Amino acid sequence: MPAPAPHINPASFNHKFATTCGFNYHYVEEGDPNGEPLLLVHGFPDLWYGWRHQIKYLASLGYRVIVPDCLGYGQTESPMELQNYGLKSVCAQLAGLLDALDISEVTVIGHDWGGAMVWRFGIYYPNRVKGIISICTPYHPPKTEFRSLEDTVKAIPEFEYQLALADPDTTPKLDAEPDVMLRRVIGQGNVHEKDLEYYIDQYKLSGFRGPLNYYKTTRVNFDDEISYPSTIDVPCWLIQALNDPYLRPYLADQMKDHLPQLKVTQIEAAHFAMAEKPDEINLALKHCLEDLAQRRNTSS
Repeated sequence: MPAPAPHINPASFNHKFATTCGFNYHYVEEGDPNGEPLLLVHGFPDLWYGWRHQIKYLASLGYRVIVPDCLGYGQTESPMELQNYGLKSVCAQLAGLLDALDISEVTVIGHDWGGAMVWRFGIYYPNRVKGIISICTPYHPPKTEFRSLEDTVKAIPEFEYQLALADPDTTPKLDAEPDVMLRRVIGQGNVHEKDLEYYIDQYKLSGFRGPLNYYKTTRVNFDDEISYPSTIDVPCWLIQALNDPYLRPYLADQMKDHLPQLKVTQIEAAHFAMAEKPDEINLALKHCLEDLAQRRNTSS
């Protein structure tokens, strides 16, 4: 296994707070305040810190890079009510964060649950989206009939782990030994020991209840999105990690039926590609962003 990428001190980033939809959000902001804004959205069990290798690189290209801890994670508020963790609600919170920062349009970039969020952001706020980039996470259109998590696992066996994460008994088990789970999962990205220590310290403070709530929102998400269209007609990219054991590339086979402006690229990496192959992800993001800008200019 290659040596992990160098540790990046979390304190070396610009940490800020803002209120959106009544919740206190922690976020990091880097780059030119007048540059094109990018909103980077993490997944589970990541934090804003999952983008540590991308943030300053993208900022160096002239972008304004905004990276929140999502609801329930890290230093962002963690409410009790499950409906607040539905994708529509979280997208409203992200839109509110953009409002607080006086940003009307944005390119959204997501990974894992963050990938699901940025696709849904394209459904709920199409007029605010300049482009969408998802790492690993395919787009699946709103369902017309409810399918439980158990039924989803029958159709997609790779998602079996989600049943345990949705189990209420899992939260106290993970809270008792956060280092065990985080070393096993985040450690897949071949991270530096000091990176792992930051994750462990953050979870010791905030716990797993909020992050695990996202796995309990199957019904919430179905009810929220049933009346929305399945097509997202904005320029978009999927960056597939060919060795992802969870979000396998075949899960994206039907995406072009609903995303007429989709382009796809692939890298040899596993699920936590941003940490495992940071240089390759950075170059892929640079290419995708340049392509999105070119397509916007061509259509204008």
